[in-house]
Amino acid sequence: MKRTLALISLALLLGGCSQGLLYTHTTSPLDTNMNRTPTASRTGSGKVKHLQYYTSVTWDSNAIGRIANENDIETIYFADLETHSVLLGLWRQFTVHIYGE
Repeated sequence: MKRTLALISLALLLGGCSQGLLYTHTTSPLDTNMNRTPTASRTGSGKVKHLQYYTSVTWDSNAIGRIANENDIETIYFADLETHSVLLGLWRQFTVHIYGE
């Protein structure tokens, strides 16, 4: 009985709508004004990796302007932020996806 209760408690801690202890993956829009947003013909993405143990280390870039230049996007219609988190944020990756022409 104690083992079953412990497994149920662990499942509630690791899953669901809250941030998981081991792994979390979310995607959210960077802008919520979707009024008359056209369909994009081009896409691009950029990633930032972040490691935090005793100190914080970040590398790569997810700057929207850099992503647009690398993918020949002149007009940006909208953008999304995708986040991966492992071990309560010990390692995180932030990916910005942009859409435009």
